[in-house]
Amino acid sequence: MAKSNINAPRKTILPETKEMEAYLQIGYPDMSVEKAKTIIKERKENPALWPYTMVEKAEAFLAAYSSSPIAVSPKAPMQKLEVHNN
Repeated sequence: MAKSNINAPRKTILPETKEMEAYLQIGYPDMSVEKAKTIIKERKENPALWPYTMVEKAEAFLAAYSSSPIAVSPKAPMQKLEVHNN
């Protein structure tokens, strides 16, 4: 098993990229950028096509897709300590 380096810098996921879309599909497994745009467009033209909950989901997906991640705290994360039992 490869040893992971917890001090390695994390890769930033840029907004409006394929990586961001793939990352968001973890929480929205049945959503894509194209599908979200289609849902919003079709709902405006004919509200009976999509339930309101799907429109909310599509809008949330697109809002997250075009936003940048913001650090909650500027402090470095706590380090995991190794515990040795004798």
